[in-house]
Amino acid sequence: MQTTLARPDCNRPLKAAIPSGLPVPDPLPAAAEILGQRRQAQIIWAFVLLGVVVRSIRFLLRFPLWPDEAFLAHNYLDRGYWDLLQPLDFYQVAPFLYLWVQQTFIKLFGFSELTLRLYVFLGGIGSLLLFRHLAGRLLRGTALVLAVAAFAVAYPLIRYSAEAKPYGSDMFVSLALLTLAVEWCRRPQDRRWWCALTLAVPVAMMLSYPAMFVAGGISLTMAAVLRKRGSWRDWLCWGITNLAICAGFAALFACCGGSQMASVGGSMRASWSYTFPPLTSPAKLAVFLLWSHTSDGLAYPTGGAMGASTLTTLCCVTAVVLLIRGRRFSVAALCLTPLALNFVASAMHCYPYGGHPRFLLYMGPIFCLLTGLGAAGLAAALRRRQWSAAIPVIGILTLFALIGIGCPIRDFLKPYKEPCWMRNRDLARWFWSDKAIDAELVCLRNDLGRRFYSPQEGDDLASVYYCNQRIYSPRHARREPAHLDRVSQTRPLRCVRFRPTCTSPRDEAAFRDWLLGMQSTYQLVAAEKFPMSFYVYDELVYVDPVEVYEFVPKGPDRNSSASLQGLPSPSAPTAR
Repeated sequence: MQTTLARPDCNRPLKAAIPSGLPVPDPLPAAAEILGQRRQAQIIWAFVLLGVVVRSIRFLLRFPLWPDEAFLAHNYLDRGYWDLLQPLDFYQVAPFLYLWVQQTFIKLFGFSELTLRLYVFLGGIGSLLLFRHLAGRLLRGTALVLAVAAFAVAYPLIRYSAEAKPYGSDMFVSLALLTLAVEWCRRPQDRRWWCALTLAVPVAMMLSYPAMFVAGGISLTMAAVLRKRGSWRDWLCWGITNLAICAGFAALFACCGGSQMASVGGSMRASWSYTFPPLTSPAKLAVFLLWSHTSDGLAYPTGGAMGASTLTTLCCVTAVVLLIRGRRFSVAALCLTPLALNFVASAMHCYPYGGHPRFLLYMGPIFCLLTGLGAAGLAAALRRRQWSAAIPVIGILTLFALIGIGCPIRDFLKPYKEPCWMRNRDLARWFWSDKAIDAELVCLRNDLGRRFYSPQEGDDLASVYYCNQRIYSPRHARREPAHLDRVSQTRPLRCVRFRPTCTSPRDEAAFRDWLLGMQSTYQLVAAEKFPMSFYVYDELVYVDPVEVYEFVPKGPDRNSSASLQGLPSPSAPTAR
């Protein structure tokens, strides 16, 4: 009998691999045995498909822009890539690489609700597959099934996969970093995963502000893994990774972070004040922590304010206990250190802690992992002998499926954030098309360079008005100048002015002077007002009018743009 000696693997390090302690054992193996591996895989991919469907439906329903989106989208209207490095209008902050990605999509596909949300939508779809991979590395059995199901139907993840803000990007970037970190933890001696992680960290930090918390948590977890058995080469790699983190932070701060915070940092801190921990009072701090961890921030798969997310919090606490009892310290560190660093930043009044799902959306994958593991642990602890072990798991999965199915039904019935944003969009759709059929329709600010207020001094509706104008005015969408040479007795000139409630007396006086000057050469034949409203639930906040002033030349020879007092020649560049 011929025997073959195994050849040594030249690529294998001589030193023993560092144990990773992955994956985490299933707390309810009896249920996994009843369901079987094939049925578990079917359930997992069914929820992944459900997640794709509900995200796609919300994206394709094309919700109207509301101020939180329009504030940031307004900055893409007339800025180039380098202009986006300057402080943003409407008190916005966003990492510059995210802004550049958004601007690239707009240049490729035009300015629209779908384009503004395309990047985060693609990230939301990709995150379902990536989370399935990550959860499969960390969990087994029922915990894996429940974690993927929670991630697929979690309302915050569905909502921010179709919203033109960087929160969905924060989640995807965080998930990508966590996946690379887990792959490294499984094989610390494999330099490929270390290289991928080190190269990804600075890019991630330029795409997402909260990525610095995840990157810091990964650094601490790597140190914990290397503490006992890491060689000097491993520690050198760890040091290089930390240099990459510092380089990413420095690039982010130098390009946009420093200028943005210097410009709007004070107002942002004022609006975030309720999310900063009260360190001077232990009693208030305890209440703050209880409120932060049982309210909107942990609404996975659903939840809300006033303790509505308590069950999710209980699952997460149970999962942490299981990890510590099972001596899965590296997994526990990877899950908890980003949140701990977030708390430190909040204590320094640099970033909110809790308060709204969007602030902690980067923790969404971690919360879903812990929810799946903790739910399986609670089901095992509460299991009764006369019940099949699979019954509580099937019940939880049924509840998750109902949540996922309910989301698109609600979106069909209410395809908007508030009804007023749908009405304002309908106004823009009608106004910028129909009013331009028999007249030359021009915007005082964008076409004629007449600024009777500054965007920084405008209110919430100003950004919505100008974004809807770019989307629903055919001429503005094509970036064409106004055809002022076509103005005549039979084709009047209609000048459109958006007048915010907060318009200053000085700006109002400047507008009256302009209007009087126009009437010295032109006859004002009509004036109209169309209201744009802003409601919060059923409460009217304010109404801003869109004013239309219609002019015709006073004489038969007054039909050329050169004779329009106060208006630029159509061949001259329009002031922006």
